[in-house]
Amino acid sequence: MTEPLPPGAFAKALQSKRDSERRRRWILRGSLAGVALLTALGVWLAYFSPAFETREVVVEGTALLTSEQVTAAAAVETGVPMARLDADAVAQRVADLPAVREATVERELPGTVRIIVEERTVAFQRKREGQWQWVDADGVVFRSVADPEPGVLQVTTSSDDARLLRDVATVARHLPEELRPETVRMTAEAVDRITVSLEGDRMIVWGSAEESALKSEVVSALMSVEAEVYDVSAPRHPTTE
Repeated sequence: MTEPLPPGAFAKALQSKRDSERRRRWILRGSLAGVALLTALGVWLAYFSPAFETREVVVEGTALLTSEQVTAAAAVETGVPMARLDADAVAQRVADLPAVREATVERELPGTVRIIVEERTVAFQRKREGQWQWVDADGVVFRSVADPEPGVLQVTTSSDDARLLRDVATVARHLPEELRPETVRMTAEAVDRITVSLEGDRMIVWGSAEESALKSEVVSALMSVEAEVYDVSAPRHPTTE
């Protein structure tokens, strides 16, 4: 048989439960207030405090460009909290420079903005209006200089057509390494009329840029035959003259 509870025991237990729930509510409220305070402090430090404002801009990866040119294009405002920096916009402004293939922007606390630049690489050069233009693998003209760059393929092109320049770059990339020292120039009269002039009045008729990898293998094999013309425009049926 269950013994009866002492007088007032139920009321004490109920009060104890209520006190416990009240303490938990205060603890929860205090924790939420603490989180809110820390969040507000973090927002203030990041967006309004001078503690993490932009103080310097560091540029990496340049050879053709100077750090000053990149910094000017980036137009990063110093003295402004780094959290307000639009890194994508800065990267795009730098990438708009002709010599830049890609740009990455990183924030380094407490106050450094680092710009990492990947410059374009010359695939070939061509002469236009007294200047030698550098063209990359994507057919983008990104630099003009007064004198030709030693060791870089010289090309004569019929137009400024983007596809033609891109196709010429493809052929230049697949030209066999052993033939590069013997190459005098490349001529592109049209996208399907690309030729390579070699020393000794020899010529490679490359045709279009299609199947350039196969054409490279075929022309390497054909070099064992003495000829003036090596036609690999149809690489599965090459001819020599």
